[in-house]
Amino acid sequence: MNMEAAAGFLGNLLTYELDLERDFFRPPGTLDELEFLTACSRCGDCKESCPEGIISLFSISYGAKLVNTPFIDPNKNPCTLCNRCVDICPTGALNEEAPKKIGYAAIQKHICLTYKDVMCDYCVYACKTEGAIQLKNGKPVINEDVCNGCGQCVANCISEQKGVQILPLSSYNQSLR
Repeated sequence: MNMEAAAGFLGNLLTYELDLERDFFRPPGTLDELEFLTACSRCGDCKESCPEGIISLFSISYGAKLVNTPFIDPNKNPCTLCNRCVDICPTGALNEEAPKKIGYAAIQKHICLTYKDVMCDYCVYACKTEGAIQLKNGKPVINEDVCNGCGQCVANCISEQKGVQILPLSSYNQSLR
């Protein structure tokens, strides 16, 4: 094995492990985690540009590799996918070409009102991504390939404990293994 191939293999392995380790949410348009951490200048422009005020920056208590990098929590505040953070990013760490997938929605059947025989479709009508969530036999069904994890469904759920939750991409990636 030549040095270039070995370096490529190790880079792919490290990227894979960093992506699996990501149990938090990055803003939309984030590169894979290793590329993102390398490219992000930690300037905070993305946070300042967010009209919804949902982008936060990691503190040093989360470790040196994450300090001052952006994260969001779509379970608390949905992302409108306005792209202002992507547009203002000076380094391309948030990139128009990167997928806009933040996470993915999962129905909490033990909480969702439709599983308690209550007619409800708030999550379906709140979702702006066509085909991401649909009612089948009166119950919401998530198309994980289409869902971008923005959190609009969570924000509009009328159940007190929220019958839908956004899960990190690492959860989805691990379920594929």
